[in-house]
Amino acid sequence: MDSTARAVDSNLYSCEGGLYIHIAFCRKKCIYCDFYSVGDRKADWHGYIDSLIAELNNKRGQLPHKLRTIYIGGGTPSLIPPDEFKRLSVALRPYLSDVEEFTLEVNPDDVSPALIALWKEAGVNRLSMGIQSFDDRMLAAINRRHSATGALDAYGMCRKAFDNISIDLIYGLPGQTMEMWRRDVEKAISLRPSHISAYSLMYEPGTALTLLRDRGAVEEVEEATEEEMMRFLVDSLRKAGYEHYEISNFALLGCRSIHNSSYWHQVPYLGLGPSAHSYDGRRVRSANVADIKGYIRYWKGEDHAVAVSTEECLSDTELREEYVMTRLRTREGIDMADFRKRFGLKEYNRLLENSRMYLAEGNLILSDGFMSLSEEAIFISDTVILNLA
Repeated sequence: MDSTARAVDSNLYSCEGGLYIHIAFCRKKCIYCDFYSVGDRKADWHGYIDSLIAELNNKRGQLPHKLRTIYIGGGTPSLIPPDEFKRLSVALRPYLSDVEEFTLEVNPDDVSPALIALWKEAGVNRLSMGIQSFDDRMLAAINRRHSATGALDAYGMCRKAFDNISIDLIYGLPGQTMEMWRRDVEKAISLRPSHISAYSLMYEPGTALTLLRDRGAVEEVEEATEEEMMRFLVDSLRKAGYEHYEISNFALLGCRSIHNSSYWHQVPYLGLGPSAHSYDGRRVRSANVADIKGYIRYWKGEDHAVAVSTEECLSDTELREEYVMTRLRTREGIDMADFRKRFGLKEYNRLLENSRMYLAEGNLILSDGFMSLSEEAIFISDTVILNLA
């Protein structure tokens, strides 16, 4: 990457902070998901939104001075009833003056013209749609509640109102063939979303998917097939004009996710809602406890004995390891001058020494003061990053 491109990218990451709001309700639980959520059948939406607003008001002093991004994720935020979404949007209105990117995660099954209008009115300017696959067999296998046709219809509706839409895809699903994946990628490209996040399926501990695998009910896709899927993804999206700016993320020019990029560049953010995380941009990370009922009781003032958050202060070693792991996921990689300023000459020299073999092999590239993964090393990124970190 040339120095001009890097100068532009550095401006992208100069934001002062973000706000994340977790909506911990789902209508159906995807079998691979390990994010905290519960069923919405008996959801106390009014109490939940009351609690989010109370937490926001209580922690307004912790918000970054300039709030550049808001991200409402989940769970399934598109399940929020219209009246409750209006109440939340009114509470957020005083903070919107500097916000450049306001993202809402949506499930295709929830989309309607009325909700689209509501989201636009609230200031949302970016949607993240969890499509995962355009194959009905794959969608049924992972317990998604939308169909391929439903996803296409929902995307079409949203495209009329939103220029900035990201879609999620997953590869390496049980039973997924290379031909299925080719069709998914080609269909995604034909829609021309501004952003595509594509993830390799992970078998997280405690998920239904992992239990099925351990019982022999499903088989993991072979590693060679999964690598072939990723290679096809990367090559196809590059040819279609998408920038591969992070290992799992691709964007048209100017359409990188500002909020997600903050996580890879140590930008401060405040998280609201049960299980939401926050970071002060320096050393302190905190996490709200994953307990909806306790969360609502606490912010209603009914039970102040409930533990609603935990906090940790990162050591120098943890900060350095996290810096290496997150920066090497990005296209730009590690700013070596910034690394030396943050962690000192000794750690700078240690990083260079640990990198020597990968630089010689061509898996790492040191250019214009940045150390980054080579194009080929993306396929062994976990190994390289862990060894350096």
